[in-house]
Amino acid sequence: MLDSIIKLVIGDMEEKKAYKKMMKRVDDLPNDYSHAFRKIQHYMYSVGSPDGDMTIFTDLTMFSELVDLFEASAAEGRQVLDVIGSDVAKFSDDFMRASSTNTETQREKINKEIMEKFNKEEK
Repeated sequence: MLDSIIKLVIGDMEEKKAYKKMMKRVDDLPNDYSHAFRKIQHYMYSVGSPDGDMTIFTDLTMFSELVDLFEASAAEGRQVLDVIGSDVAKFSDDFMRASSTNTETQREKINKEIMEKFNKEEK
């Protein structure tokens, strides 16, 4: 019970740890990539998903995939604008749209977890 209250008040500590770890990776990127990531992240949170599906923000997967892309591109010596192009909003929208295809999987996952939890408690 206390664990549930703590989670409600301060959030999931594992998610916070994962977010901090991801942001450490962002800090380790070259400055232009790090700056672009933060601007893209802010844009995504500000405008939301192009198809209106906000569930893509409940998981760090999309942002972790963006960090993966930026890390690989930086390692190849590519300039950030070669990766994201001159229309950063379009890049961001397309990236969110591609990530939202995983939403169905996330929906299935949460439904399964909840059903397993309540089915176990009912027995």
